[in-house]
Amino acid sequence: MNSNGVQPTSMESIGNRVGILVLHGFSCTTQTVLPWAEAFAKNGYTVNMPVLAGHHTTAEQLYDVSKEDLVRSALDAYHWLEERTDYIVVCGFDFGGTLGQYIAENYHIDGLLLLNSSFDLPTKLTELLEMHVSNEDSYVPIGTADIKNPRATVARYDKYPVHLAEQLVAFAKEVAEDAAKIEAPMLIMHSIDDHVIPPQSVDRLISTARSKEKHLVMLKDSYHYALVDYDAPRIVEQSLYFVKGIDPDRYVQKPEEKSKRKKDAFHNYDITKKRTGNRVSSLK
Repeated sequence: MNSNGVQPTSMESIGNRVGILVLHGFSCTTQTVLPWAEAFAKNGYTVNMPVLAGHHTTAEQLYDVSKEDLVRSALDAYHWLEERTDYIVVCGFDFGGTLGQYIAENYHIDGLLLLNSSFDLPTKLTELLEMHVSNEDSYVPIGTADIKNPRATVARYDKYPVHLAEQLVAFAKEVAEDAAKIEAPMLIMHSIDDHVIPPQSVDRLISTARSKEKHLVMLKDSYHYALVDYDAPRIVEQSLYFVKGIDPDRYVQKPEEKSKRKKDAFHNYDITKKRTGNRVSSLK
């Protein structure tokens, strides 16, 4: 694993009755979202920042991981928070944002924060994967980390398994198709110059999701790994402001429906598909 020497792992921090689930991206580590987790914990929230299956190890160990394993990693942390808090907000970066959208589509949450998250995958990524599939390669090499700050580094793998990437592309398409099921308040933050996941698909997510509150922040001074880049302080500030302002009554859900979903979610981690006025603002 390429690293700057920092090897953060998972975090479980007990605070108030508002739970914050923090999800890192594919083939990288929790270092890429650690500023989120630390800021929320410092401000008194209950935080769970899991390590997704196959991460913080080696690319070879990631080879044995499936899409279901990654989803289960996120849901285990969600249920941990569900047992300890009354409200849950999901924060997802990169593929962690795809997992966050999946959770928002299938479970009750009270807020969704997405940072440089994939919705419609860029053609260059899918074409690259198709080339490696046709070549019968086992791994896709990863290039230089997309960071604007030349002094910043990120801990991540230098390759990822082709077969797992195929599963995740299909999963991302399924999640995008179900975006109309998202009803929780949303804060979407995306770098204008994200060279991994360009921001063009943000508008479609905003128009498709049924959330009554949708906020969009375009980041002008960072690339893909924005929480270890120049915009990190702004991301943290906007995230805290968003969570502090969430009123659970804005997202009305019948108590019996919420109870039913909790029961179903407890018994089925992987394939729960039970959930099915829009205002968009741009935060400064």
